[in-house]
Amino acid sequence: IWRYCRSTGREEPVDGAVFVTGADSGMGQNTTLHLAKVGYHVFAGCYSKDSFEQYADMDNVTPLVINVKDEKSVKKAADRVRKEIEGSDGEISGLFGVLQCAGISYVAPFEYIPMTMFRDQVEVNYFGYVYVAQAFLPLVKESCSKDGARRGRFCFTSSGPLPGPGVPFITSYLGAKWAGDALCQGMRVELKLRQLPIDCCMLSPGVVKPTRLAEDGQKLLEKSFESMPAKAKTEYYDMIDAFRRFQLEEPGTHVSMVGKQMERIMKHGRPYLRYFVGPDAVASTVVGCLPTGLREFLLRNTLMKHFKDCPTFIGE
Repeated sequence: IWRYCRSTGREEPVDGAVFVTGADSGMGQNTTLHLAKVGYHVFAGCYSKDSFEQYADMDNVTPLVINVKDEKSVKKAADRVRKEIEGSDGEISGLFGVLQCAGISYVAPFEYIPMTMFRDQVEVNYFGYVYVAQAFLPLVKESCSKDGARRGRFCFTSSGPLPGPGVPFITSYLGAKWAGDALCQGMRVELKLRQLPIDCCMLSPGVVKPTRLAEDGQKLLEKSFESMPAKAKTEYYDMIDAFRRFQLEEPGTHVSMVGKQMERIMKHGRPYLRYFVGPDAVASTVVGCLPTGLREFLLRNTLMKHFKDCPTFIGE
């Protein structure tokens, strides 16, 4: 039974194109570069045109602008990809992968986080997944339905896989990501019930470095507190600073592993539901299954170990 469950079946060929969101930097950028090197044609979805220059010398990368929280922008990007494929005279056989790496995160206490910032994270990290998946599904279905075509893929990037521990100060971010996890699992089963040759997977990274989220973390933190009442800084700043210090000290996993896992997701004939990046991502799932008291004790002695006034046990 174990051998059957862990079997990934016959490998799928490197064929056609993939669409990647968040290709400006970090995980999306690395996924774009790695899959282009492997041999796919990559449509690199960027938030800013300024990011196009990094792909200027790559013949098999087509950058295009997309704002994943704007449904019209997403549909425009899907139309552009369709036109590029149809106008390639068969050189691009179809779209076989939609790999969603775009994300945004603000570190802030739930008590004071402005609703504009809360909604922004839900729009990008959850509804962005919904908009992109719905807009590109018809084209992936058409591509995979051709005679002799390979299977298709939809990949969603999570953070803190389910079951996983609730982490303080990123409640809006994690809530949106967990919603995306539920979306992926439900969509995966629906496509199987339809017997469509398309699979849905989750990429679950732990601490990944370097990324823009890590580099711009302090700026985003200061921006968050500027938007909150003054007492928010008095009550929570030391806690959040301790939380960020732990993250900065962690060696993490190099961002290049993201591209390699994306390659595996595209290659496996019968892919897993979840692919991990880093041992801390695996540990998060294990910790999430522990009794509540033990789970919170571990969080206190890891994530919050630099906060000198932290209680011995969370909740004391």
